[in-house]
Order: sequence, then C-alpha cells, then structure tokens
Amino acid sequence: MATRTSPSRTIEMRPVEHADQRFLEQLYASTRSTDQRMDGCDARTEALLVALQFRARQAQLRAVYPYGDIAVIFERDRPIGSLYVNYGADEIRILDISLLPEYRNRGIGQGLLRSLQAQGVRMRVPVRLDLLLSSPAYRLFQRCGFVLRGANGLHNSLEWSPPLLT
Repeated sequence: MATRTSPSRTIEMRPVEHADQRFLEQLYASTRSTDQRMDGCDARTEALLVALQFRARQAQLRAVYPYGDIAVIFERDRPIGSLYVNYGADEIRILDISLLPEYRNRGIGQGLLRSLQAQGVRMRVPVRLDLLLSSPAYRLFQRCGFVLRGANGLHNSLEWSPPLLT
C-alpha cells in the first residue's frame, strides 16, 4: 500500500513482520515524552521498563482488537513509523499512529489520516481514536476535522465522520 503525501514523497506500508519488533520497540520509546520517563532510573533500567511497557501495550491491543492491522511505514525503504488500525463494521479505529521524531511535522501523518478518512467514506463509517490528553498530535487531528467526543481523564476520544453520516 502506497500513500502519496506530496508530489515528491511516496510513503509505503507493509504488514508488520516478526523482524520488525526491534524497530517497533525503538519507535515506541521515541514517543515517550519527558513527563512519561522514569525519574531516578539509569538508562538501562529505563530501557527495560519501556520495553516492558511496549510489550504490555501490544498484548493489550491484540487482546482487545485481535483483527487489528499493524503496518510499518516506510520512506525510501527506511522504516519511519507504524500504523495500527482496527476495521470494524461500524467504525475505523486508529489504535496507534507513530512516526520517528525526525519525520514528524512533515505532512506524513496528515496524509495517512486523509487516507483513513477516504476509507471511512467508502465504508460509510466514522474514524475514531483515543488520544492522550497531553499529545501534541491533537492539533493535527483537529486540522483533519476530528472532533472531541469525550474524555476520561487520561484520553480524549476523537471522531471524524464522513459527510453522509453527519
């Protein structure tokens, strides 16, 4: 699957493979903000704890969304991110969308969201996700037309609906 995000950039995706686990773990670690880091831990202990958090999160997502699709995002044959989506009968749920820090704020995430929105139009279902309250990606989702549907103290529930469903 290829997604064109600009005239000069093609982003490609493929299903995750076992060999991608190390990259996915490093990607997850790159998404941890300073307020999510473990103060007082040495680097090795922190890396171990982040790896455990990553595995626990993956296991939880697989348990709740056993048919979710996980893809590695590539630019010029280099892995730069991942996209985890569950396609349900009544929604497309974004479970995780992550890019390496040096690839953020370049329009890649917006291109991926626009692609998911186009799928929502074809399937006639909304696109939904839960986003950490402190996530800087909130502005991106707002720009793409997602609206706040609720909050639980940890996450904002966001939704975008195709024009026919509004």
